[in-house]
Amino acid sequence: MSVITSTARFISWAGLTAAGAVHAVWATGSSWPAKNAKKLGSATVGSTKATPSPGATAAVAGAALSAGAIAAGGLGEGRTAVGLRRLMGLGMIARAVAGGDATLRALGLAKPNATFTELDRRYYRPLFGALGVALLLGAKKKR
Repeated sequence: MSVITSTARFISWAGLTAAGAVHAVWATGSSWPAKNAKKLGSATVGSTKATPSPGATAAVAGAALSAGAIAAGGLGEGRTAVGLRRLMGLGMIARAVAGGDATLRALGLAKPNATFTELDRRYYRPLFGALGVALLLGAKKKR
């Protein structure tokens, strides 16, 4: 496996696993690193009223942790595993391009506030883009 592929897999594994871990912490009711649940909701879904349930947050945690394992090569190097890594990469890039506003609308949530919009522009969209590129670069089969 090339250095680029190995590095890309490490980056995508680390990013997705970290996202999964943070969502797992939130699923327990913690608002870390925000000071309270309202500030967390404002920063993550653009609303202080309509925040995801613990079950939905746990589902996102599980999906992100599973995606991290797949990104790292946990399903092997077969066509299905490579296809999943490519699909995840394209999904991350689509989220980066579409932005959080479109994503929240697709999930049936209200138009996000200015806090979320700014965080999405500065941090979330670039992170999704970087993870998407890393997933695509790491999607190659081992030789």
